[in-house]
Amino acid sequence: MTDKGTFRFMERFTGNRPLLLDGATGTELARRGVNLNEPSWTARAIRDHSQVLWQIHRDYVDAGAEIITANTFRTHARNLKSLEHCPSARDLTRQAVDIARDAAGPHVFVAGSIAPLEDCYSPSLTPSDEALLNEHAEMADNLAAAGVDLILVETQLTIREAVLAARGVARTGLPFGVSFVCNAAGQLLSGESLVDAVQQVAAWNPVLFLVNCIPVEEVLSTLKPVLKACPEIPMGAYANTGRLLANGSWEATAGNLPAVYAEYAREWIQAEFHLIGGCCGTTPLHISQVHKMICEHF
Repeated sequence: MTDKGTFRFMERFTGNRPLLLDGATGTELARRGVNLNEPSWTARAIRDHSQVLWQIHRDYVDAGAEIITANTFRTHARNLKSLEHCPSARDLTRQAVDIARDAAGPHVFVAGSIAPLEDCYSPSLTPSDEALLNEHAEMADNLAAAGVDLILVETQLTIREAVLAARGVARTGLPFGVSFVCNAAGQLLSGESLVDAVQQVAAWNPVLFLVNCIPVEEVLSTLKPVLKACPEIPMGAYANTGRLLANGSWEATAGNLPAVYAEYAREWIQAEFHLIGGCCGTTPLHISQVHKMICEHF
């Protein structure tokens, strides 16, 4: 990214109006008929369903999103081993960013996504420190080379991985946020404190902290301890329209309704969140409703 692009993003980020992130990509691909039941999950869509992916990004732009997240959630090299005839992680990451950039147009920012190296709900699978640092740094370099405007270190479930991912991303000089998945009691899935996580990752100077992949109804209660302990740190959220149950099934909540989701987002604006968007289950209609609410508020 150019210095001019960095300045443009940071100028917008520090404004009074919250930035609107897009909604889900994975569940939206599935909703539009793309099979995600394989280890590479959404990565195959970059190569085999690029037009569907492009249209999802474009639909979010049309809904009012100011940031489109490139489909790089599963383009670490380790995630692509099951994908036959696959280009390198660097090339596939660039393809994902190119698709997002083309759909976004000249005025919408493109974020690169960095996910946990292993399963997002299994902290016990978190790899060694060496693997975490090397692989996240490589991913961050790939995203920077592809020309993203910012990086989202997403769905972090342990402090150790979040810290090492942030360390790897900080080397690029790009603005980045770190987002955690946790429970309503303010604990990461590892059982560690969200407040502790934010305070430890803050050493690497992300521009904001977020929560994602939790039910929309739980966002404020989850972040309340952080808002109290770290009132000076910019916050954000992009939530689910339901919850994943212990048996692996999905339970929809009231946030499944776009208008209801937008009302919860209204509370985030009142809490002075800097960035809001949607995670699993959200659609362009959810983002459109949030955009309408933001326009009414500002």
